Amino acid sequence: MPNGKGERKMFKPYVSLLMLISIDGKIDGSFINDYNQELGDYYEELKLEISEAWGNGSSTHKIYFSDENAYISKYKNSKMDYEDNIVKSEFPYVVSFDTNGKVKWKDNLLIYPDNIKNQVLVVTTKKSSAEYIAYLKEKKIAYIFAGEEKIDLNIALDKLYRLFNIKKFAITGGATINAEFFRENLVDEIMIMIAPFIDGSKNATISETVDGKSLTKEFKFSEVKKLKNGGLLLIYKK
Repeated sequence: MPNGKGERKMFKPYVSLLMLISIDGKIDGSFINDYNQELGDYYEELKLEISEAWGNGSSTHKIYFSDENAYISKYKNSKMDYEDNIVKSEFPYVVSFDTNGKVKWKDNLLIYPDNIKNQVLVVTTKKSSAEYIAYLKEKKIAYIFAGEEKIDLNIALDKLYRLFNIKKFAITGGATINAEFFRENLVDEIMIMIAPFIDGSKNATISETVDGKSLTKEFKFSEVKKLKNGGLLLIYKK
């Protein structure tokens, strides 16, 4: 609905930043595979409880879900279409923030060993190639455009809210996309699960800016919960 200036009001879901980290603040490393299964299960349950969709940066998805052998050159003669591709789903969406269109998804659904399913939804920009967009469309993968050369997170969240009816959204890493959400003041609450392990590597921490400059944002302490098997859950709110 337009406001008094003729501009449409922007919407956004309630955004929770949810991360599982080591005691020394790392968000990736061997400890991820070593922590107690019960703690990992609780993380997944909490993600489902607090959100209707969750998202990651494209680097995370490229590591775990991209089919690097996918042949997308067959779409090279495709005409560019900047219309959002809305794919409704009975499953929660996993959102990939992919500025340049680099993740070659194997399918439009992520299916995990316990048969949990997520519908893939790509947030991209007009820097994505016509062949990549055609590839997503043939795979029946949902996608939205949010910016010319850089993802505008405000536009992205507005579209997630309006086009996909997502009212609660969790951002779950990595460090760069987390920092961008903080930079734009889009995070309403921080939920940090601490696993009882030290990592000690040079792996990424919760939030790291691309330019390496400090990004200071204050949140108010809300609560702490002691979890089974030595874990902690810290909650901060805006």
